[in-house]
Amino acid sequence: MNHPFRSPPPPAEAERLREVFAEAAYDVTPSMVPLAAIEREGRRRRRRRGTAVLAAACGVLLVPLAVVVLHTGAAGEPSGPSSSVRPPSPTAGTASPSPSAPAGKVRVVAPGERVTVAPGTKIWLTEDGKHWTEPDAPGPQFRSVSDGNLDLSDPGISLQESGQGDGYFLSGIFHGPGEPARVTVTTSAGDVDGTALVLAGKPGWGVWYARVKVPKYATPDGTMTGVTERVTVHDSAGRVVATQDFTP
Repeated sequence: MNHPFRSPPPPAEAERLREVFAEAAYDVTPSMVPLAAIEREGRRRRRRRGTAVLAAACGVLLVPLAVVVLHTGAAGEPSGPSSSVRPPSPTAGTASPSPSAPAGKVRVVAPGERVTVAPGTKIWLTEDGKHWTEPDAPGPQFRSVSDGNLDLSDPGISLQESGQGDGYFLSGIFHGPGEPARVTVTTSAGDVDGTALVLAGKPGWGVWYARVKVPKYATPDGTMTGVTERVTVHDSAGRVVATQDFTP
């Protein structure tokens, strides 16, 4: 039976083998290292890596560009679902505020502050009463609240009517307890909202006015008077501050 392992050579034979290998090694002349080829190969590999990095960077830059092209279309026109998107249209500009108070409102004014209430017509309040101008009047007109003609101890409303153009201008003085918040004017053409002017400090009175278009056949006698039937001033809770009937 053969043993799987061979016995080592004798010491003299081993020494001889070492000498033979040493002589053979001295006879081998090493070749020169190809430095130039190695340098060329290094440059080539660096260029390949630089090209790969540049290509990757260009790919990253081209992706958003491709998205933009797909979104806008080749000719720069919207395409696909984006074509249905439209920017919101600008809202129309609001008109300049009128120097007069909006209809149905109460405006607190300073003494002597002139308020345009109709074309060519202005009203201003002082502590002693109502002042106003009209296109056909020779000068300012005045209605006193302190000469005794108005009994401010009881609620009441006065009235002046004048025709202006194709309508009528209605105004007067109201007085009574409470804070005015709304004025309703019943005319031969229906109800309209009036506007109130008051002085600061709760003086207990104020001026109301309204404009209304009423055809002549709707007036009681076809004249310029008799348009106003009733005027009512309410406070913010709906209570009546003052009311007055003007029907015959």
